[in-house]
Amino acid sequence: MLLLTSCAFAAHRASTRAVRWTEGAANCTFREGDDGRAYYGIISGDFEITLAVDRQELEKIPHRALPMFGVFLTFQYKGNQKFDVQQNRFALEFVKHFQVVQSSLDPDGLQKRLQENIDNLTDEVERHQLRKHPDQKERKETELQARLRDYTEMMDFISTRALRPTTLDLSNSSASGWVFFGIKSKWIGPWRRPEEFVLRLPVENLIVEFPFALPPERGKLQLRRRPEE
Repeated sequence: MLLLTSCAFAAHRASTRAVRWTEGAANCTFREGDDGRAYYGIISGDFEITLAVDRQELEKIPHRALPMFGVFLTFQYKGNQKFDVQQNRFALEFVKHFQVVQSSLDPDGLQKRLQENIDNLTDEVERHQLRKHPDQKERKETELQARLRDYTEMMDFISTRALRPTTLDLSNSSASGWVFFGIKSKWIGPWRRPEEFVLRLPVENLIVEFPFALPPERGKLQLRRRPEE
């Protein structure tokens, strides 16, 4: 299955022109924000895309209710036709892990999984653990509420801030939001330093590619300038 998927993906790339983010190119930008994110920008034709990656994204993954890799994307469209943001077709390549490619996760599917986890966890604690260990009732209920809070906060975050498939035009020229990718694969092992990725986005008749690393390879210590007198 992996081989067939990789071959199909390679064939699709071969037949589609790629626009790749390249450091120093006239249509590409890079900046490090004060919010701890690295911003990669690319302009092509009548659209502009900005990828934001948290410098500590790898460290944050285990602390999420569902461990997954997240990036923030912003789309700006300046044309007079229609521009499809195909969030359901985005892909992330884990370069140092056998070049495994993971498709973007469906926000509605993520919320469904989180709700199932809430139901299963509640059932496990209330119907099994509390009956077996009534003397631990207070501690287990406190732990349960903390876990449920993590799940519901993640559900709210996905509901309000996840990027979904949309169409941009003159009256609705921008879209932004979080996109998540699964990390559960036998081919994805312990994280390395630096990790290397390639984010691929189908845009019009192109494939836009963002190669990036964590931590960002361009990351340098920047000293604050002393205010001029």
